[in-house]
Amino acid sequence: MSGIPTAQNSKSVYHKAERKKSNLAFAFFCLDKSRATDMEVFYAFCRLMDDIADDEDAPVDVKKELLGQWKAEINSIYSGGGVLSPLGEELKEMVLRRRIPKEYLVCIIDGVLRDTSDEPFETFEDLRRYCYGVASAVGLASIYIFGFKNPLTKKFAEALGYALQFTNILRDVVDDMRSHGRVYIPQRELEAFGVCRQDLANPGQNPACRELFSLMYFRAKHFFNKARRLLCGEDRRNLAPALIMWAIYEDILEKLKARNFDIPASPLKISKYRKIYLALRAIADSKKKVADGCLAHGKVAVVGAGISGTAAAVKLCRDGFDVELFESRGDGGGRTAAIMWAGARLDNASHALMGCYWNFFGLVREVGNNPEDYFSPIKRMDFLYKNRRETVNFTNGGDSLFAGTLGFLKYAGLSAMRSAANVFLLLRMKCGCARALENETAADYLKRMGIGDRAIETFWSPFCVSALNTPIDSASAGVLRETLLKSVLKDADAGRLYVPTRPIWDSVFPKAGLLIEACGGALRFGEAVESVEFSGSRAKGILLKNGGREEFDWVVCAVPPRACGKILNALPAAVELCAKMRENPIVNVYFTTRKKLTDADCACLVDSELHWIFDHTRKLGGESGLFLYGVTVSDKALKKGKQEAAEFVRGELSAFFGQFEIVDIAPMTFESATLSADCKTERARPGNDAFGCENLRVVGDWTATGLPSTLESAAKSAFNLELK
Repeated sequence: MSGIPTAQNSKSVYHKAERKKSNLAFAFFCLDKSRATDMEVFYAFCRLMDDIADDEDAPVDVKKELLGQWKAEINSIYSGGGVLSPLGEELKEMVLRRRIPKEYLVCIIDGVLRDTSDEPFETFEDLRRYCYGVASAVGLASIYIFGFKNPLTKKFAEALGYALQFTNILRDVVDDMRSHGRVYIPQRELEAFGVCRQDLANPGQNPACRELFSLMYFRAKHFFNKARRLLCGEDRRNLAPALIMWAIYEDILEKLKARNFDIPASPLKISKYRKIYLALRAIADSKKKVADGCLAHGKVAVVGAGISGTAAAVKLCRDGFDVELFESRGDGGGRTAAIMWAGARLDNASHALMGCYWNFFGLVREVGNNPEDYFSPIKRMDFLYKNRRETVNFTNGGDSLFAGTLGFLKYAGLSAMRSAANVFLLLRMKCGCARALENETAADYLKRMGIGDRAIETFWSPFCVSALNTPIDSASAGVLRETLLKSVLKDADAGRLYVPTRPIWDSVFPKAGLLIEACGGALRFGEAVESVEFSGSRAKGILLKNGGREEFDWVVCAVPPRACGKILNALPAAVELCAKMRENPIVNVYFTTRKKLTDADCACLVDSELHWIFDHTRKLGGESGLFLYGVTVSDKALKKGKQEAAEFVRGELSAFFGQFEIVDIAPMTFESATLSADCKTERARPGNDAFGCENLRVVGDWTATGLPSTLESAAKSAFNLELK
């Protein structure tokens, strides 16, 4: 009891030394004398509430009693009765003059009261309520002292309060556990990452702690960006103290990231000189002339949880929007959904990626995963003929000219490509020449460039159909050329093929979902969107197939063209455009055999109805004695039953690998697998904001990304998304 704080002194003597150390008090210097004095009174109140709750020598019931007394004193302040303490008298005069709502002061007390309990935070909502009291309510009260005009400044203060507190939690996570045995992380998040409370005292002993800290960084960044969107131009100058606090704490947050979340035992601090620099920069920023109002903000419905929808949801969360992700199925993934077959967890089809998938690999890193843990670069590519095999060996790009810039010339070693015309065409493309004509097909383009029929048949056609899922005689020459420029012609690393070692969807989820929920967003799986409701030129909300209706500030449609046309049925232009989008099928067949067919991760089958074979045996695990393969047929459907499919696959492959028996088989036809890359469809591909609706955007691999319909196109469409 001897160390328990009291309120018998006024703000002028209470914790004067502590005020000098505080980032909040540091920001007072830019205020005029009257407002600075009022902030000192308010700071003294906040500091006292903290000290009562944090006094480790005082029994819990005593701390609760003192905080209860202060709550009664707040009631007296606003009701006009009772004898108050010296600090209470100063507080009364100030809050009534500044018209600070009583609810904020009560929330501050309720917030610190939570620190007297050892009960863990179970969910983000539990933590959010705590942070509202100890940080956001402080900010909301402060803006009445600073002065503000725009009602949105209240939302700004709330968001900035969360950002500051979540930064505090990350900065102090080790010290809080070591010194006080406290954990300000939802139990659900600890469990999701496989982290226990004790790990936080020595996080280096559990690598999962770093992943958890990355999520905590993402959450704090979300709220900083949310505050940035809510900062109203007409109130910037009055909010200079808030901008100083913002600058200091975001600087701390970025320093923690720069340390790769190696959180020190003693909370990270920045020097006084750094604080002064950041403060002066923030004050200068507050004086800039900007338009009244604020940036785009609010609640966003993202419809569709495939790669594009998930990438859009993660990006918008990071950018400060409140996101709800809707998906009609019970799980996401879209065209990369995972399945269980033959005791293995597999992609719903055999996928191959390229090193130039910068946006997609960026999404994997954004959610906190390492692409190397999910994708393996192939060491060689086999081109299998029925009587021979030709191989292209790959090395990592390096300093050598051939390994990097001219790595594509390895393909010139193939018999079908071993001609001056092929090499000259590749070199001309590399130099930005050999442009395609408008509406020219890939076949016509190659013939115009003097490429022989055999080269087209054995190399160019397989490449075209695998890259674009469109036959060479109808594929757009422009798209084929751009695809080559961004992949094999760019450099060796960009043109390197990667195969998934684990399901692609696992590289994105569940961590993407954790990020969305960590920012207060929601995953609405199993909730199908019937249509978007419009009012004039604005999307008003969404109608669910279960009869529900919800309003949003923005709607992002991230579903394939046919589904998009149905959801946007109230927009004739959208319905008409989506109907123009031609889609092509892909067949994937998984099968098991007791005979090893190939020792390459993937191989191109030349002169076969089956285009590619992939070795998935490593995904089986254990000693099953079986080999697992997948074959793909691009731009075709397979109207065969299981037994017929087995005979078809076995018959085609026997010409390459000799006789073998198929143990089990799973044929799957995806009727609308990708967008066709024909000239007419390419011209019709829409931009994100193609439908003339102020707050509606469309993303997906079928939109105008300048890329064929791939995982990279899906991710790029989302990362290009800007809500303005």
